[in-house]
Amino acid sequence: MLAVFTKLFRSLPLALFLALLPMAAAQAQTGAFSLPGIGDLEKQLSGDGGESGDGAADTVDEDPEREELRQTLTLRREIDSNREQIDTLSDRRRQAPVDRNRLQEQLAKARQDAELDWRARYQDLSLAALVEELGQQLEALEENQQTLAKVSGELTRAQTLPERAQNTISDSLARTDEIRRRLNQENDTLSEAETTRLRTELAALETRIELRNQELSVASTLEELARLRKRVLEARTEVIQTRLDVLQPMINERRGESLSAEIGDDQLDLPESLVSHPLLDTARQRNEAVRDQLKDTASDVNNLIREVINAETQLDRARSLSSTVNDQIEMLDGSLLLSRILYEQQKSLPQFTPREGLDKQITEARLAQFDIRQTLQELENRDLKLPEDSGLDDQQKAQLRDGLQRLIDNRVDLLNQLDQELGRKL
Repeated sequence: MLAVFTKLFRSLPLALFLALLPMAAAQAQTGAFSLPGIGDLEKQLSGDGGESGDGAADTVDEDPEREELRQTLTLRREIDSNREQIDTLSDRRRQAPVDRNRLQEQLAKARQDAELDWRARYQDLSLAALVEELGQQLEALEENQQTLAKVSGELTRAQTLPERAQNTISDSLARTDEIRRRLNQENDTLSEAETTRLRTELAALETRIELRNQELSVASTLEELARLRKRVLEARTEVIQTRLDVLQPMINERRGESLSAEIGDDQLDLPESLVSHPLLDTARQRNEAVRDQLKDTASDVNNLIREVINAETQLDRARSLSSTVNDQIEMLDGSLLLSRILYEQQKSLPQFTPREGLDKQITEARLAQFDIRQTLQELENRDLKLPEDSGLDDQQKAQLRDGLQRLIDNRVDLLNQLDQELGRKL
């Protein structure tokens, strides 16, 4: 029989073996002790005199047994919480193979999506549909980054769990030994409330150690699943980024096509003798200058949109890392492993360089809008008159006047579009 026990204890993890010794001693120490119920403790606290008018601190000083009850209730709640977490860890261990297979399938799916020809898939979509898809992908990217931050925190907790669990077990064993010595001191007069609190704390320490041992037994599994989940999210991020890289140029192309169709040209149905009239040539040159400015502005707007998308992507990633680092700082507590993880993540922080001279460009765009609106007002109030010495008969003058008016109307349309593009740019 002794050989069987010897073989059994040799097969146990060291932390679990060390934990079992004080737990067994604690069970012997507590004997037939029955844990107080949470409801009973709450009832005693609520019905045991209540809070006095002098404040909670005075109540504790006047009634130390009431503070013992509070501590006992806190410990009793921890016992139930630890037991629930132990059951949850057991369920996660049983569910691990299913989760692993599911995550591997999701990773394979994300890798397949990365190889798709997204341009071909988007080719038949209208400009409005492409813009809507772009917005959906940006939302998906933000949501994915938030989830990635959460999973990165889970991975860090899984990586540092053994170190933290060993520390907790060591502290709990020391506290268990201290309580046993206190309870064994016959000359130490303990009140019933103190004794109940100490015995309840022994039970809490027992569940605390059991929980940490359970965590140690599943630590590698939790780390594997967290790492796999992170790979899935990173692969999905790459797919989303690929789709964004396809969508933005396509939107720019469609907008350019739409713009070219809208700005049209200055072809006029006039007699050969009037087509190259200096007044018409001057009007065409002015219109062409506005067209060039409109195209340049539209191109700059598209570049700015692309920069905004890149900035939002980096901002989401920075927020993700910031959230992860905040969680890790809370766990730091002298952990050398966690310090190394934080150092590596600090090196991976995204670097963003804003466009130079942005303030100047904003000022210039506002001045350009002001000039455009002044020009529009002048064109609307303009009284179109031809030179008296034009050498044209009345019919030719009417045709020339009509051609000039159409070119001016084209310029008004172009200036209105330019004003809108500058508004988008701002």
